[in-house]
Amino acid sequence: MSDLECQLYPSRSIEGIVAALFYHPKRNTFVSVMMNDDVKAVSDGNQGYLYRTEPEFNKSPLFVDSGFRDADSINQYDLEASWRRGPFWLAAEHVGTFVDSPTNGNLNFSGYHVTTSWILTGEMRDYRYKSGTFGSVPISRSVYQNGLGAWEIAARWSSIDLNDGPVGGGEMDILSLATSWWLSPIFNVNLNYRYILNERDNLNGETSGVSLRVLLKL
Repeated sequence: MSDLECQLYPSRSIEGIVAALFYHPKRNTFVSVMMNDDVKAVSDGNQGYLYRTEPEFNKSPLFVDSGFRDADSINQYDLEASWRRGPFWLAAEHVGTFVDSPTNGNLNFSGYHVTTSWILTGEMRDYRYKSGTFGSVPISRSVYQNGLGAWEIAARWSSIDLNDGPVGGGEMDILSLATSWWLSPIFNVNLNYRYILNERDNLNGETSGVSLRVLLKL
């Protein structure tokens, strides 16, 4: 799923319910299930919201955009699940948003992704209990220690739907394939390919792109 930009106007109050379930019967096997339920109430004034995102490429045009819409309240839930066994990792997330709009009625927007990765050199990601996230790829032996560093391949399918009722924000599906080479804990080279399907304003299109990123942590 894309990094969705969400703006609520002019301000909001938030209440949240977070639940987490962890299971690791073996040292190299781990299951994580999390639920996050946020209730956002738009305050008095020019009430409204805006959802939009790029196709997972920075500085790209907006492929889906709800436009500014009025709302009395917004309810959102976020379900996450992860499974890790040794160097293999599988993760999924689903986000649903329910909007109560005085103009457009009750609306529902949603998005999800399914991601899998395999660390070819055999390392295993650690799990951070406090934040509920997996850490970066550890490196058994960096290239500066006459090793191979850490190599990882990954695939992801993501989807977002901003169409409902009179709101035609568009739909977008993305297939991503990636390979990463961690030469050392601070130096990473990442190559991504993305195939993108887009529907908006009764028009259908497809495109693809490749990105190369070199990351140096200082």
